[in-house]
Amino acid sequence: MNPLISHGKRHLRHTSLALASALLVACGSGGGGADAPEAVVTAVADTQLLEGNAGTTTQLEFVITLNKPVVKSLGVDFRTDSTAKVGVTPISTGSATGGSACTVAGTDFVAVTSGRVTIPAGSAAGKLTVTVCGDDKFEPNETLKVVWTSAGAAGGSAVATIVNDDAGGLNGTGATSLLGRVAAFGRDANPLTNSDTDGPLGFAFVKKTGCTDDKVTGLTWQRPDPMATGNYASLDAYVASVNSAAPCTRTDWRVPTVDELLSLMNASSTNGNAPNADRTGAVDAMTDKYWTSESVATASSNAWTVDAANGGAVSFVIKTDPHKVRLVRGGSNALVCNNSDSRFTNFLDGTVEDTKTGLMWKQCPEGGSGLTCGSTASSFASEAAIVAQLYAANANASASGLGYTDWRIPTRNELASLVGRACTGNRNLAAPASIFPYNGGVLNLNFVTATLDANALVAPNQRVWSINFPEGGLGQTLITTPMHLRLVRAGQ
Repeated sequence: MNPLISHGKRHLRHTSLALASALLVACGSGGGGADAPEAVVTAVADTQLLEGNAGTTTQLEFVITLNKPVVKSLGVDFRTDSTAKVGVTPISTGSATGGSACTVAGTDFVAVTSGRVTIPAGSAAGKLTVTVCGDDKFEPNETLKVVWTSAGAAGGSAVATIVNDDAGGLNGTGATSLLGRVAAFGRDANPLTNSDTDGPLGFAFVKKTGCTDDKVTGLTWQRPDPMATGNYASLDAYVASVNSAAPCTRTDWRVPTVDELLSLMNASSTNGNAPNADRTGAVDAMTDKYWTSESVATASSNAWTVDAANGGAVSFVIKTDPHKVRLVRGGSNALVCNNSDSRFTNFLDGTVEDTKTGLMWKQCPEGGSGLTCGSTASSFASEAAIVAQLYAANANASASGLGYTDWRIPTRNELASLVGRACTGNRNLAAPASIFPYNGGVLNLNFVTATLDANALVAPNQRVWSINFPEGGLGQTLITTPMHLRLVRAGQ
């Protein structure tokens, strides 16, 4: 054979093999399918954002991470979704409401049904954006999620929290809590709203000459603590004298409610003589029992007090006793029993929403069920038993979880918000039996809170703050004492 022809055949064969090899590489090394993606999404991160004021919009940014830089471009598709209750129309508590535009009433964010972001060549990261609609109304922190897909990735979801920045709701306790959470609840406990310069974690104050503004509750307090002492009958004359002097140019000072005084108490303080969160050293230190504006419904000769020398314990005393008073202004000062369903939204599935605080509650204590919660309720006599019951309630969303898996033990301020000390009778709940069924004395035990007594954190003397239903008192109880448990979710 002509050697030139033979060489030409070998050259052609080598060229064909090289071309075939190149084609196999382009097709995924013999996979026979579509081209492998040049980069892959490895994660889309959770995020959070301050809500903003009415008439403003801000952008939630979910950061996209890739396994390597993009050579050409890469698309990521996404849609938004509210955190919805299983089988029930989404509600406002803890769940942001999507809408077509911020001009639509009640819209927290502009919903995205079919969005796409293209990550350009050379980038190893990107972001998904969602428009948040600001307002000037207090709401609990609310969540939404984005569900995303991208070539070569499994897809997934990421959660965003819209952080409330308007005054209202409950103050944080700043307390060490069951499950090891420290100041887990309360607006100032969030990194976006906390500042070390305005008081301890869980609180936010602005100090002025003659008064202190609470940025969380919207209340304004006398400052410094006036140290005024007298019996209950002397309170009206004292209020009149203060309003005549007009501290901070205000003339609407009044005696606070129990819950308002509790909003000042820092449950994490180990200084039993000065647990108020807005104190500065010895100035403003509250060190005694303080009068509230609430009389005992079943004994008009007694009134409720908050003991600042005992971490904020709530009890009633005879009105002729001398005690201190610190006046407040702002807020609703609503001293009503609210013996109707108007404050609560009943979803008729075992859950209710409190429109005053934005919290969702289980209607029955743990161990109870049905419209009347049964004839018994479970009691728990250890931290392990309490936490185990919480985990059990969240483990089965379709049954004990009532459609949710994020129930938690309420803080002392949260549970205290249910006490209606203006109510007659011995129930002392701020709602009728249709909201929180009460079975003739079955629930005459303390209800546990997540707030531990900062002065008794070590077993066997570990104490927890608890509330006595139906009486209404709040104090510290050994955690080994049998107590009932009512679970809550969402909120700040």
